[in-house]
Amino acid sequence: MSRSFGRFLKLSLYGLFISSIFGVSSVAAQSAPSSYIGVGGAIGLGGSTTSLGTGGVAILTKVGFTENLSLHDVTVLFGGGAATSMIILTADFPIRNGSGQTVISPFVGGGAMLRYAEGLYISPAVSGGVDVPLSNNLTGTLRINAGFPSNRNADIGILIGAGYNVGS
Repeated sequence: MSRSFGRFLKLSLYGLFISSIFGVSSVAAQSAPSSYIGVGGAIGLGGSTTSLGTGGVAILTKVGFTENLSLHDVTVLFGGGAATSMIILTADFPIRNGSGQTVISPFVGGGAMLRYAEGLYISPAVSGGVDVPLSNNLTGTLRINAGFPSNRNADIGILIGAGYNVGS
């Protein structure tokens, strides 16, 4: 399990590195950080196949490609289910104040849930939530995630966390 988690973490960090090298659109860079890496807590709301449904400690990232397109990633560990990663391509809808600064950025998207339980399993997943700039260096996030493992039962959870802004 630790080897698979290491691969997920390397992929997330690689995405953040690439984003910081190539940057983002000038509007996004001026108004809100586009990428972050952080930690949080996952609260399971239903399902027991994965850590998404049972809760645990979360490592989270966001890689902003443009102002309205991002990759949100989360890995949930130490829950009652199998360690789980979600890689979600999202549409972002930043809301700005009068001076052009983003005050909240709702997002919604879909992608894949990866879980390791005696082998790697890939299932569809959806996510929606909000990113809130807390300062120049920190972004808060609240997400509702749903994954659909092969047993046909949805695993649903809420993620609350904060990330350190990079590449802005």
